[in-house]
Amino acid sequence: DYRCDVLSVERVSATLEVAASLDLRTGESVFHSLCIHREDGLPVQLEDRYVNPACSPGYLQADFSRTTPTQVLFETTALWRAQYSIEAEPATDTEARLLAIPPGSACLVVTRRTFTRDATITLARLVHPGQRFSLHGEFQP
Repeated sequence: DYRCDVLSVERVSATLEVAASLDLRTGESVFHSLCIHREDGLPVQLEDRYVNPACSPGYLQADFSRTTPTQVLFETTALWRAQYSIEAEPATDTEARLLAIPPGSACLVVTRRTFTRDATITLARLVHPGQRFSLHGEFQP
């Protein structure tokens, strides 16, 4: 049983870090969403996402009770490539509260930027409780 609880969707001014990640100027308007993804009622991901408004102008109007931010972006942008990092980090107090885990608990944090051929679409920080998440994959040249 999967559910995405949207905590906020808003227009904000880009901080220095967000602006640099989205190749915009500090203070420019960007979209921000904060969501908790749940499986069987348990939080499995905290999604903290910034979106370049030029790439998905209707993002703020999306009905996130019926779809996820990722799905909206797949449907409204020309995704060309993604760049990501994966790190182990302790949960901050806020992350711990939202993910229902003790502060300082081990988390797997995926930071991802996505791009069109001409612009940066999004910067997402995806925090997963270590005890509720595993990463599997396969590669074949």
